Formats: sequence, C-alpha cells, structure tokens
Amino acid sequence: MPLAAVVALTLSPLITTIAPAAAGETDGAVELRCKIVPAPNDRGYKLWKVEIRKSSGEPIRQAVAATGDTVGFKSLEPGIYIFCLMGEKGRQRCQSIDLVPEPNQKSHRFVKRFEAPPLGVNQKDAHKVSARKLAVPGKARKEMLRAEEAQLKGDREEALRHLERAIEIYPAYADALNNLGTYYHRSGDYERSVQYFTNATKLDPEFFPGWVNLGGSLLALGKLDSALDANKRALELRPNDSLANSQVGINYFYLRNYAEAKRFLQKVLSLDPYSANSPQLFLAHIAFAEKEHDAAQQYILSYLELHPNSPQAPHLRRTLQNLVSGASSTSQNTPNPDR
Repeated sequence: MPLAAVVALTLSPLITTIAPAAAGETDGAVELRCKIVPAPNDRGYKLWKVEIRKSSGEPIRQAVAATGDTVGFKSLEPGIYIFCLMGEKGRQRCQSIDLVPEPNQKSHRFVKRFEAPPLGVNQKDAHKVSARKLAVPGKARKEMLRAEEAQLKGDREEALRHLERAIEIYPAYADALNNLGTYYHRSGDYERSVQYFTNATKLDPEFFPGWVNLGGSLLALGKLDSALDANKRALELRPNDSLANSQVGINYFYLRNYAEAKRFLQKVLSLDPYSANSPQLFLAHIAFAEKEHDAAQQYILSYLELHPNSPQAPHLRRTLQNLVSGASSTSQNTPNPDR
C-alpha cells in the first residue's frame, strides 16, 4: 500500500496520499488567491499563519495574514494542495483544494474562500502544552526552526542535519523525533519511521502528529491491526480531523470491514471533500463489492464534480458510460484509489 508521507512540522501532522496530485500533468503554472473569511460568531482582529502544502503534506509556502485578507501564491504546479490556517489557542484548519486546470490550459488563477477555524471544536489537545515541550532547550528549538526553513527551501538533507542536531541536544524532543520519522517514511524506510514515531508517542501520549504518522507508517508496512490502534488513538485526540478519519476509514477498508470503512470515509466527505485520499473512490469500490451500482455511480459522479481534470477522469467517465448502458461492472472498473 504505497501511502506517501512527508515531513510534518511542529503544528502539522504527516499527510498520507493515495491519489497523487496531478502535478506536471498540465503545462505552465497556476496561481491561488484565497480570501480568509471569519468563522461564525468570530469577532475582532485575528492573525493567522498561512501554509500551503503538497497533497502529500509537505509544506512549500508560508505567509502571515489577518481575517479578511486575500493571500496569493503564484507559480504553483497544477495539482491538489492542502491549505492551512494556524492561529492562537491551538486554532487550526486544513482543507484540500484542487488546482488542476482544464487540459492544455497553460495557466490559470484559482480564486477561493477559506473560513477561519472556530475555537476548540476540532481537537481535544488544543490548549494542552506538555511539560516536555516547555522543557525543550532554546538551542534545540533553533535547530528545529532551521530544519523547517530548509524544508521550505526543498533541501531535505539540510533539514535532516538540523533535526539530528536537535535530537543530539535534547533526545526527548518529540517534535523532532516526529519530523525525523516523516523523513524516513518519505525515503521508504518505514521500519525506521515507525521507531521514531513510536518514541515520540511514548514521550508524549497526547501528541496527535506522532499517532497519526505512526498509523500511516504501519499502514504502509501492511501491519493493519497495529495501524488501526494508532489511527484510532489519533482520532480520539482529534475526532473531527479529516486525516485521522481518512486513515481509520482506509484502515478498515484494507481489513475488509466495509461497514466501518464507509462510516469514516463518509465523514471525510463532509470534512474535506477534495481530499487527495479520494474517499469517493474507496466508497465506490465498496459499493461495487456490495453490488450497489447506483451508489457507486453517485460516488464517481461526486469525484468527477470535484476533480473534473483529474488524470483518472477519462477512465471514470468510461466506467459511468458502462454503468448507464447496463454493461456488467465490478470494482475493477473503477481506478484503484491506492495509486
């Protein structure tokens, strides 16, 4: 199961990707202009750290903006991205966005609106700062910051050197252990990434990024029962996190527990319908397996409505034509979401 993973910075968990972004599929670059709108009942001046990440979770651009501002990111390769706002008191919200223009379109500006995260509804650990985090020496924190700067510049090896220095200074640095784990996961060394994530969660049992990342690495290794334990622990910490729900749903899918898989994947549709994990295609597979072809058709239509220019779109449209014409269809007719 080729789940992809990238460095998760202090505030952001590793993201697993099943349907890759379509970067490179379209010539030219695209631009995103996103207006930050207030959450319901939100009042006053709010300042946000804005981050755009690849669909695999790797942060590539950052900015600072206030509610009401429009943030712009130019020269992006076409693909699915993750747009995140992070603010005070643990307020954070991430949402996937499809920035794939029509075929042969050389450039395009996407204009979006993004609602700021409400206070304290997404995570149980929002206001908790562990004693271990407060104990991190300043020198180790500086190495983490340098690692994050190197990551944004695309220099993974330099980021690795700073992370290793941070651990040398303070071996109990859960955030640095977590980021080292994501480095090795991205390198395909899942056994090693599991070691780092496990150490991070032992140091801080309420460290959400470590748990969700551990679940992703164990999924990649095919250790489905252990992965489910880790993914469910992450979900306990943040019940409305789209990644945690997605990984639990995918975990159940591979365990062939389709009833539970549907429950969590359908929740992902409400939390993050543009998710690069393609919950619609997993649900379509389940519907085909259960001989519910009408439901499968609706999931495919939903996917195409959100991702009309996806590389999988032509094959999906042919599948729909077969369904409409009454041709025999099975789950093999739907592109595997595990790609």
